[in-house]
Amino acid sequence: EAEMKRALDSAKTETVQQNQAGIRFATLQAELDTARNLYTEFLNKTKQADLQLVEQHRNLKVVETAELPGSPIGPQRFRTILIGFLVSLIAGIGLAFFLEYLDNTVKSVEDIERIAQLPTLAVIPSIATISAKNLPGQKKKGAPSQSISVRTATDSAMTVSPGDAKLTKLVTLDQLSSVVEAYRMLRTSVLLSAAGNPPKTILFTSGQPGEGKTTTAINTAISLSQLGASVLLIDADLRRPTVHRVFKMGQSQGLSTYLSRQVEIDPLINKLWVPNLSVLPCGPIPPNPAELISSERMRLLLRELGQKYDHILIDSPPLINVTDPVILSTMVDGVILVVQAGRSTRDIVRRARQELGSVGAKIFGVVLNNLDIKREGYDSYLATYGNYGYGEKQAARR
Repeated sequence: EAEMKRALDSAKTETVQQNQAGIRFATLQAELDTARNLYTEFLNKTKQADLQLVEQHRNLKVVETAELPGSPIGPQRFRTILIGFLVSLIAGIGLAFFLEYLDNTVKSVEDIERIAQLPTLAVIPSIATISAKNLPGQKKKGAPSQSISVRTATDSAMTVSPGDAKLTKLVTLDQLSSVVEAYRMLRTSVLLSAAGNPPKTILFTSGQPGEGKTTTAINTAISLSQLGASVLLIDADLRRPTVHRVFKMGQSQGLSTYLSRQVEIDPLINKLWVPNLSVLPCGPIPPNPAELISSERMRLLLRELGQKYDHILIDSPPLINVTDPVILSTMVDGVILVVQAGRSTRDIVRRARQELGSVGAKIFGVVLNNLDIKREGYDSYLATYGNYGYGEKQAARR
């Protein structure tokens, strides 16, 4: 019990000492914070005193008094607009070149020579883009477009404007427009395409449908007949014939009738109102066109008709879809490939060239059809050429 009392007294003594130490520590902590605040305030006062001392001994002087600007110095709108214009111009040129790179269609004579490596026999301008200055009788710039008189197969005249879609089936060449001059140029190229004698049997074909091979064949036949030569136009498209529609004749009998039956060929040939021009229509569409075209009877028919006519023009189906043109190309003197500008792709033209070359067909050249003369830069040339030809013929008449 005495030991426990001594321990209790000792613990009370230690407790009192710890309380006194805590009080002393709090007092010292307060003194430290006070001293730190006083020291910080002393440093601030010292810096302010140094600044005031520097201001009293400054060595600066005003060289030029500042002037107030009369207008805002920014933003610089003119420079911004100029930069935007230049950036837009560069972007537009780049986009144009990019779109031109993506466009893989044939658009000019240079494309034909580079892709197909064939001569261009003629350039047929688009009817819709021919201006009135390419027609005879135009004297003033800005005068209204004139019309062209077109004679149909029924010998009835109709008048259409240069932009009329009916002119795509033009069946007469008695005018003096640039289109007519282009077909006459094609006629001259055909007559000079073979050494010695002009070609007798000529095949017209294209890479894909709708490129104008039928129209080209018809106008070439009419153009050749105007020279006094006897011309026969054969519609050998036994799948989708169109020649009989242009000349408004029936197709109950024709080429397919002769190839499938033992009949004479002369009753099947129709003489047209165009002098020296005859047409052998397709006839009923057979179920086996390729077999009829490749028969020996077809080859003998061309040989027989070659003794009666000076020129035989054959309208055939497109090359890419069927093999009929490839078969016919081995039976004729030469082939004319019709390419529509802005529609025929380079791959189709290259493939058509390879298909004909694989069988050893003789290709006279390419007819670039439906060319936009204003867009491709041929407008001034064709206009000058057409006016020159018209002036010569007018002078000859006088």
